[in-house]
Amino acid sequence: MDPTNRGSQPLIVGGDEFMARLADEIVRSDRYEHPFAILTLQPPAGAQDFGDLTGRWLDSPASGLTRGCDVVAVLDDGPMLIIMLPETDVSGAGSVLERLRSAIAETEQEWEFGLFEYPQNKAQLQELIEKAA
Repeated sequence: MDPTNRGSQPLIVGGDEFMARLADEIVRSDRYEHPFAILTLQPPAGAQDFGDLTGRWLDSPASGLTRGCDVVAVLDDGPMLIIMLPETDVSGAGSVLERLRSAIAETEQEWEFGLFEYPQNKAQLQELIEKAA
């Protein structure tokens, strides 16, 4: 599968592209007063680089749980998988996160998960951005 195909699968981008899309989403959220959510997924030891984690994500049943409008990136910090869910509040993101946890638990253990809603978690999201940049 082509990881840049926008069909029903989310776009997988690099860190710089993700940060640019995140900045755009913050502007959109502030303008229209719509929340969005960020999910972070840190794999256990073994996924050492972008290519490895991207492949593991694409091969995982969890990758089918995101929408075409979502943006997925693998950041070098960890590495860490990060998913932006536009037009999604903390309740909706929590549901997605629980489904992701269930799908990942079927194949792998010990992933660490995080959930941030903008603007509710604005300060924590800023810290995450600074750490990832």
